[in-house]
Amino acid sequence: MSPRWTLAVVTVTGYLLVLDLIGVNVALPALRRDLDAGLAEAQWAVDAYALTLAVLLLPAGALADRLGRRRFLLAGLAVFTAASLACALAPSAPVLDALRAVQGAGAALLYGTASPLLAALHPPGPERDRALAVLAAAAGAAGVTGPLVGGALTEAFGWRALFLLNVPVGLAALAVAARAVRESRDPDPRPLDPGGTGLLAAGMGGLLWALIEGPRAGWGGPEAVGGLAVAALAFAALARRRTAVLAPLGGRLFRANAVAACALHVTGAGSLAYFSLHVQGPMGARPAEAGAWFLAYGLPGLAAPLLLARVAHRLPPAALVAAGPLLLAASCLLLAATCRTHAWGAMVPGFVLGGLGMGIGNLAASQVALAAVPARAAGVASGVTNTGKQVGIAVGIAVLGVPYGMSGVDAMFVTAAVPAIAGALPALLLARAATPALTPSRSGGPGAGP
Repeated sequence: MSPRWTLAVVTVTGYLLVLDLIGVNVALPALRRDLDAGLAEAQWAVDAYALTLAVLLLPAGALADRLGRRRFLLAGLAVFTAASLACALAPSAPVLDALRAVQGAGAALLYGTASPLLAALHPPGPERDRALAVLAAAAGAAGVTGPLVGGALTEAFGWRALFLLNVPVGLAALAVAARAVRESRDPDPRPLDPGGTGLLAAGMGGLLWALIEGPRAGWGGPEAVGGLAVAALAFAALARRRTAVLAPLGGRLFRANAVAACALHVTGAGSLAYFSLHVQGPMGARPAEAGAWFLAYGLPGLAAPLLLARVAHRLPPAALVAAGPLLLAASCLLLAATCRTHAWGAMVPGFVLGGLGMGIGNLAASQVALAAVPARAAGVASGVTNTGKQVGIAVGIAVLGVPYGMSGVDAMFVTAAVPAIAGALPALLLARAATPALTPSRSGGPGAGP
């Protein structure tokens, strides 16, 4: 069957994965009422999914490289679809939270294989860029439509409809993937390193647990302190051993790309979360009105990867990596200067710049991650980049709440610009060294040196 079917499968599933991460936020009030759940129980319906997704992304990518990416895609679709059905039938909040963790595990299998499967079908160049652009646009579309779809389904049919939507789509994708997707794997896999993989998962889990529980239970409480202690011990033990999990990922460009992807989501996810509170609080906008406002942010984010894909392979990759965070930083500074006007027209330039930054940044993250490492390590590379994004989301929401609560939305935007600028610096330093445009490579990619 045509490679377009593979692209269709991973694009549809990519949309659903982001929709389930964002759309459920809108349904939390209805979920709390229906299940008689406390605030923390309801919030864990979001956090359990995000936590398991982030923790398992890198192990899933590494194992998929070794055991077969198609096999992991099919397993992920099966787990995600079955867990979605179970979530729709959940009788209580604790059961729903546990099932959301299972659903997040299925999402990790899918995220860990989507970009590598496309890379295996298309060599570096325009065709790969177009495929990755469609995947990035699908994630952007879910970000834009997630609150609207979540709100509409919840209002019309109840919160369970959000999960039921995944079932027919997941079953259809599974049927198509079983016929259309070709298997690919690392032809010369490194030995498995269960100890290193376990330490990495423990470190990520402890860090994210602390970032989730810290704002909720207090940074001095046992939840946050315990999570940070586990993360510190795990990462210290990992640093003392040469692990095969991260062996292919020594290139400067790859590291700069991972830093930029993390910083992009610290700024983007955190600032949008608190600005949406400001829009529906002091600005007095209704949910539907707020969703329409954010179209000025979302539409450029959809268009940017699709338009840029035509020329991305001709551009210096380090400059491409730096462009997303820098545009997002400029967006934050513009919005800091205009948000107190409460005038949508005055904020449109900031929205547009922010959407362009996120769209370009998401495309660059996938494209450069795959081009900067050997083809056989695509799953690991994708796992590292996507894990960086998930950590960035958690950090942004945890950290940017402090300036928002102390000094308001304009101070939050100024603070949000700092990590974006800092995240672009490693790529800017490489760009000054005139890193060549992305080209096909067997042993690695540009900037793959030590």
